[in-house]
Amino acid sequence: MPRINDLDPIFISYRHSDGDALAERAAWVFRAHGVPVWHDQTHLPPGRFQRRLQEALDSGLSGAVLLVTEDMAYSSFVRELELPELLRLEADSSFTFAIGNTITSSDGRLDYGAPDRLLPQEIAALSDFDQFPVCDHAGLARLAGEMAIRRVRRAAVDDRLHLDIQTRTPALGTPKVPLATRTRPPLRNTSVPPAEAWEDFAPFLGDLPRIVQSAGVQHLHITGGAHLSMAFALGAALPTTTGLAVTIADQEGNEWTGPETQTVSLVQNAIPLDGPPEGPLAVYLDLVPAPPNKGFRRYAESHPYAHAVEIAVAERQPISATAAPALITELRRRIGEIAGSRPVHLFMRVPFPLAVMLGRACNTLRVTLYEWEREAEPPTYLEMATVSAGRSGGPVVSWTTDRLPAQANVDSA
Repeated sequence: MPRINDLDPIFISYRHSDGDALAERAAWVFRAHGVPVWHDQTHLPPGRFQRRLQEALDSGLSGAVLLVTEDMAYSSFVRELELPELLRLEADSSFTFAIGNTITSSDGRLDYGAPDRLLPQEIAALSDFDQFPVCDHAGLARLAGEMAIRRVRRAAVDDRLHLDIQTRTPALGTPKVPLATRTRPPLRNTSVPPAEAWEDFAPFLGDLPRIVQSAGVQHLHITGGAHLSMAFALGAALPTTTGLAVTIADQEGNEWTGPETQTVSLVQNAIPLDGPPEGPLAVYLDLVPAPPNKGFRRYAESHPYAHAVEIAVAERQPISATAAPALITELRRRIGEIAGSRPVHLFMRVPFPLAVMLGRACNTLRVTLYEWEREAEPPTYLEMATVSAGRSGGPVVSWTTDRLPAQANVDSA
């Protein structure tokens, strides 16, 4: 009997001839929403497609998505093998099944009858299941958000919802947690998130408060690691004003939370600039034990900033998890005093938990985030995204699609 477990991946069923690209996009959107995917193009080498369903069933599934395209009518494999088995599993209430439909009628509306015409079944009418238009990225994101909500409804433990995030590594080998967020890793010969990763990640951040609420918890526990711009954006999706308790654990299992009992001495230096007075503010946070990185100063001096400030630890030693709450309060105070009502361009070299916590605290600021591209020649900072906590539709206002130079933003609202 196939195993069904709330924390296992979902299976994507589709027609290869006209569904490969759609299935790949869907897989990454689901992963960005914390929903692991058993996707044959990822998990099976060429020539083994006939074994994909059995291997998926043997390894365990929590649900499935059927992607309906025009060529689905010619897929005897989906119609006669995959779909009947998935529909039998759907009879178990713990198995989540949904349909992503690309077929529209002559008036441009979703053709809800297309799945039954293309894939007639004796087991159940496909029109009885939830269908989502997936002709564009927004449709895929809505489907992914719904699958994430269904996934977490039974997954909370002791009033905590666990989210594990990774943005640097491939999606294989994800842990069995309620939300296992995985974004597209950096492209070859780069070290920063690609624009497509932000396109997948931004809708998830907009959905995250609703997903947490659906789990019926008041506490989100975050583990893993991420590019600091994405970590900050994750925090901005759940600002402190929401009242949600959020703890972030580092790689050693230490939780960065608690009362403000310890302090960290900081050094703040202004960088003289010749930029226009009306230009933006640049803030560099250097809070790691490693020797200082002079890249920010060079970058700030070559860009039209009105003001640039470096804030660093006075002593080059690791920051303890217990010192983080007071440190975040102090950083937020300093950034707020420097910025006033101006937007902030933020450059970070900080521990991952601090980036998430700072994103939660900067709930009245509009912040443009940067990453250090060490693979560039010479290495430099690249603009990633602009976020604003508390914004309707999610914190990500825009992300940069043209990374060299990093100037052109595309509004994602």
